[in-house]
Amino acid sequence: MDNTLKDKIVVGAAAVLVREGLQHWSVDRVAAEVGCAKGLIAYHHGTKKSLLAAVAANLGRHRLAGRLAALQGSGAEALDRLWQTLVNEVRAGEWAAWAALTAEPGIDTPSDSAVDVAAFSTAVGRVLEVSPFRPEEVRLMTAALDGFQVALHSGVPENGIREAYHRLWLSLLP
Repeated sequence: MDNTLKDKIVVGAAAVLVREGLQHWSVDRVAAEVGCAKGLIAYHHGTKKSLLAAVAANLGRHRLAGRLAALQGSGAEALDRLWQTLVNEVRAGEWAAWAALTAEPGIDTPSDSAVDVAAFSTAVGRVLEVSPFRPEEVRLMTAALDGFQVALHSGVPENGIREAYHRLWLSLLP
């Protein structure tokens, strides 16, 4: 994102969402976070729902970028970095913000584009030293990663979840 006011509003809205949750999120709080008038938020984003959709798109891009960055390199080190990325998203509140937006009626959350799926497939294939995966396999992998984050967020002991995480990758090896 560049540094236009429209982009700053999205970043500020995400910060409020991560810090305070969707129940306590408001345009007033976003305006205070960004240091602008509420009217400017309406001017740039129209409705509260369209602003939250922009936040969802931004969080989705950020999550994918973090996962792809973690998968740079090869083997167990890359998978360990990906695990830490998942854990960090949960600890920082980013996962809870994303989950709240995906569950909220009337907020369009972007589905993974074909380009995103292909990038993740290529990265995982490179790490595991296998051919890239089919789109439906990648969607199942990302659903499993989200499931691990649900468990982490719910307070399930991390060791058990991490074992399941490693079993996922072992199951994908030829």
